[in-house]
Amino acid sequence: MSPMLQVVPSPNTLEKRRRVAVVDDHAFMRDLIARELTRADELYEVVATVGTAADGVAVCARFEPDLLVLDINLPDRTGIAAVPDIRRASPATKILLCTAFPTEDWIGEASNCGADGFVEKTTTWDDFLLAVDRVSRGQRYFCSGGAPPRANAGKPEVELTPREREILRLIAAGMTTKEIAARLFISVPTVETHRARLMTKTSARNVAGLVRFAMNTGLS
Repeated sequence: MSPMLQVVPSPNTLEKRRRVAVVDDHAFMRDLIARELTRADELYEVVATVGTAADGVAVCARFEPDLLVLDINLPDRTGIAAVPDIRRASPATKILLCTAFPTEDWIGEASNCGADGFVEKTTTWDDFLLAVDRVSRGQRYFCSGGAPPRANAGKPEVELTPREREILRLIAAGMTTKEIAARLFISVPTVETHRARLMTKTSARNVAGLVRFAMNTGLS
């Protein structure tokens, strides 16, 4: 297992600190994230830093951190593939996926795999800290392109029905078609019809596009 980084909090800040573990295959990035988080107004206690998905699962089973900062590109398997095992090892741990090599479908896959958030390493440190803060507080936060979700400026407004907005929110939350149908007490074909209409109205090519639209319009 990769070396552990232990931080001993002072008694007066122990209750405020959120316990964080970092999984990244680059030692420099692990140390940088750990060092900077411990400087963030004494909000965080970094309990471990490791370099593989397998070690990340072991760390979560051992420490049960409040937050796991999990790189997607790891030597043994992707962070996305590791999420189910991490959930079993420590169900209460919030998972923030990150990557320096974003692809078109990363946001959709990150949301669908059950992670609580996604942020690119190419963003600013302030935006990265925002993602850490939001997810460690129990919120969902999916940010692509180095910018937080914001309204579309200067673009024609897309008119969605209340049902379409409701289904879009559930898609952005990572729910499957069957889960949405069960939640709303409607049939699977009905959900699929609404999703097809949403993709037409928003010009989205896939689920990742719908998630981005939901974030940019404040629906996620």
